[in-house]
Amino acid sequence: MGDPVIQQMIDDVEGQVEAVTNGITQIQAQIDDFNEEITSLEAVCDTLTNEMTAYLDGTKLAEIRILYDATAGVVYGLNYGIVDYTNGSLSDWHIGYDPVPVYYSYVPPVNWDGDVYIISLVDDWDWFNDYLTRPLDSGATYGLIPNRDALVGALAILEEDKLKLEQSVTELEPYAL
Repeated sequence: MGDPVIQQMIDDVEGQVEAVTNGITQIQAQIDDFNEEITSLEAVCDTLTNEMTAYLDGTKLAEIRILYDATAGVVYGLNYGIVDYTNGSLSDWHIGYDPVPVYYSYVPPVNWDGDVYIISLVDDWDWFNDYLTRPLDSGATYGLIPNRDALVGALAILEEDKLKLEQSVTELEPYAL
């Protein structure tokens, strides 16, 4: 003796699979769009990082050489040249000469000795990085990477749902009308 509710579940599977498949397609398109936007903004951050490195290794290093002993060794911060997207800023980017304690760095509250160009590069980098990484639980929802990652999670759920629905006809048939 079969169950009419189970038969209705079987009858509904085709439409449910179609709806889930459409959802998967739409979410994948959104993920693709986010990936393109992320790639573009990461390229901007890379450009700003490259400008920062060129400026510190060029102009600022030349200034230090003029002011101090040009034969002293160059000292770089431990994380010099490392981009820290997680914490949302360039960190420990400083240069100087050993043993002269003159550094250009962005470790608050030090403000790059008032160098407007460096301040502008760091501010721009921070703005773009925030656009990329702002967590969804921060009170804002514009963070591209967290949005993309949330959609990737939703996509995995829908794919699992689709698989279960597709398997349900075979599993439910013995118990239907």
